Amino acid sequence: MKSVILIPARLSASRFPNKPLALIAGKPMIQYVVEAAEASTATDVFVVTENREIMEAVKDFGGAAILTSSEPINGTERCLEALEILDPEGKAYDVIINLQGDEPLLSAENLNDMLRLFSEEEVDIATLISPIENEDEYLNPNVVKAVPSMFEDDFCDICYFSRSPIPYMKEFTKGMAFKHVGVYGFTSTALGEVKEMTATPLEQVEKLEQLRWLQNHLIISGVLCHNPLIGVDTIEDLAAVENLLKSKSH
Repeated sequence: MKSVILIPARLSASRFPNKPLALIAGKPMIQYVVEAAEASTATDVFVVTENREIMEAVKDFGGAAILTSSEPINGTERCLEALEILDPEGKAYDVIINLQGDEPLLSAENLNDMLRLFSEEEVDIATLISPIENEDEYLNPNVVKAVPSMFEDDFCDICYFSRSPIPYMKEFTKGMAFKHVGVYGFTSTALGEVKEMTATPLEQVEKLEQLRWLQNHLIISGVLCHNPLIGVDTIEDLAAVENLLKSKSH
């Protein structure tokens, strides 16, 4: 099974400009993500970006990057454009992983769990989820919640995604809610179907592109992560990641 990990990154994020190049313990955040991807069993790894500054930073630490236009409006569209440059005939890869560049705590083991799912099961789309351990995350609309089916080992299907605190809890209970981790894996066939889809009502109201796929009857399978993960949306998130990395080094 040939696989590629594409890491979309841009400097103009509204909530946190220049985020991919923000330093964590002296290294740009995008470097942590690339290093985890390169340590996985994926065949190839590329950062995909519209910014030459990101391309140069990636080259400086030995990574590979693909320059795209500024037209894509989300990470999936950016990955699709990069694939047209990298593999115009669409035959080079069986599995394509879209890994967001703001997940610096993601490990190679997390990615390998997802890749293993594709090799062992019939899966259209796969993603990672993690238990929510505190009420602030549960209430935070920037933390996307995923509602799983019953787990089989650490695997499930995702029933719904939302920015709202879901499921409803009168009193917050650890491990009852799950957050979505910024990574998607697609078979080449499923990605071809996604390419032809247009925005759906739930996607537009929640501002979550994965709801487009659910509303078009694609099944999104979830893989449970047990290691702590913090997606970086704010300066405060960046500080939390750095503090966690420091605590691990002592």
